[in-house]
Amino acid sequence: MTAMSDLDKISANQEGFNLRARAHLQSSYYDVEKFKQGHNMLRRLEREELGDVRGRSLLELQCHIGVNSLSLARMGAQVTGTDISDEAIDIARGLAGELDLDAKFVQANLYDLPQVLDGQFDMVFTGYGTLSFLPDIPRWAEVAAQFVKPGGTLTIVEIHPILNLFDSVDGELRVVRSLFQSRQVHHEMSKSYADRIEDEVEVEKHSIYGWRWTVEEVVNSLIAAGLTIERLREVPYDARQRLPLMESDGDHNWRIAGDPIPLSFACVARK
Repeated sequence: MTAMSDLDKISANQEGFNLRARAHLQSSYYDVEKFKQGHNMLRRLEREELGDVRGRSLLELQCHIGVNSLSLARMGAQVTGTDISDEAIDIARGLAGELDLDAKFVQANLYDLPQVLDGQFDMVFTGYGTLSFLPDIPRWAEVAAQFVKPGGTLTIVEIHPILNLFDSVDGELRVVRSLFQSRQVHHEMSKSYADRIEDEVEVEKHSIYGWRWTVEEVVNSLIAAGLTIERLREVPYDARQRLPLMESDGDHNWRIAGDPIPLSFACVARK
């Protein structure tokens, strides 16, 4: 049987995220009703790294259903969001219209974005859970950098790749895989990530393909794309519960007791 190409895998992910998008409207992670009431959906690390966005043009890559993009619009940014899922973009546009928020949304495979979106932005942003769905990080960095104005910034907030090495076994962290082997991932999914582990959202069965990238690979790709690294952070909290032993810290983040490993990282690069 012929092996699937990266393009085939991206198409499968698009179908999977179309299925997930509608389910996420009822999830606690996205908490759309709370968002409609004015809640800022950006997590602590994202807010800290982006800083003051008032009056800035901002592009969010892989924005999914748009609640982060629209939160940034509420904060005063001139926002454009983009995502591969047409269902997610439809939801984002619907929320923008319902809440009378000034934001533009564009549906595209990230690697094709330069063909459908013109211009450059003061800020380009990508949040939790995006880079692992991309098969070519150097090309991603080139595309992202293309949309940054001279003097502007690219901000990444992501799951720390070291978390992929561990599982929870008998209430303890155990190393079960290597960061440098088995770099491609394929899962048959019937649930989505957008709730606590014991209360995940059920969706129609679908395939999801992923790629594991090290912090080194991400940072060096940004440098190769012509950006200057201004700041790199590693923190012991994450945006959601990924292992059963992770506990809420009361500030919309999840931690492991004792903070033994970094769970998220952030990087700010400037053109």
